[in-house]
Amino acid sequence: MPLLFAMGLRGAETSEKPAKKPEPPQVLIVQPPGLEAGVTHKLRVRGLALTNATAVRFHSGTNVVAVAIAARGDAVKIEGYETARVGDQRLEIEFTVPANASAGTNSDLVVVAPDGESMPFPLLVLPAGTVLGEKEPNNGFREAPGTRPPINLRGALDSTGDVDVFRVELEAGQTLHAEVFAARIGSTLDALLTLHTLRGAVLASNDDAAGRDPILDYKVATSGDYYLAVSYANERAAATHEYVLQLRTP
Repeated sequence: MPLLFAMGLRGAETSEKPAKKPEPPQVLIVQPPGLEAGVTHKLRVRGLALTNATAVRFHSGTNVVAVAIAARGDAVKIEGYETARVGDQRLEIEFTVPANASAGTNSDLVVVAPDGESMPFPLLVLPAGTVLGEKEPNNGFREAPGTRPPINLRGALDSTGDVDVFRVELEAGQTLHAEVFAARIGSTLDALLTLHTLRGAVLASNDDAAGRDPILDYKVATSGDYYLAVSYANERAAATHEYVLQLRTP
């Protein structure tokens, strides 16, 4: 009896474990953020179980667009972030956002694979002709590029100590509405937004207003130029720290 019992234990030890159930793809980050309507975009998608994708779709209202997959493979590791947050696989995709796509965050991306579909990933669509990419250098007041609302500015804080500064022309009586879209649309950036005078004095600042994204409203008393700075609140830089800064004077 003891011999038979021992043999049974060895048999249990050598039995195969149940195969892990395949999981559907997950989209975790889309770069760069902020898609201008009517424009063809080349995007980098980070996530899990992406490389066996058979199709990608863009949804915006009644618009459903088939997205071309240009490349796929392993994603570069992002130091300081777990794979569950930033993914370990990538897709490179290309498609044209319809000119009539709805502005805002009511559009999404879906990845299709043999094991299922990803949850819809929110994308920020911006009106045609309102988007400017970041112009380096812009790490200080003297280097800050000039702009005026309404405008949508795309940027990234991908190096240690990086701060993006924009010189904004405003008029007395206006209320500046400055809003960062980052964490809400998948970016790892925890942004801080600060408005300065031309001499560097702080007029207003905001950290977390919409989740981890800052929103700043300031009533302008004197016409002129002001500095608006985007920095990271957690003192951590990453290649996935991208954002859209929306400026309006409603």
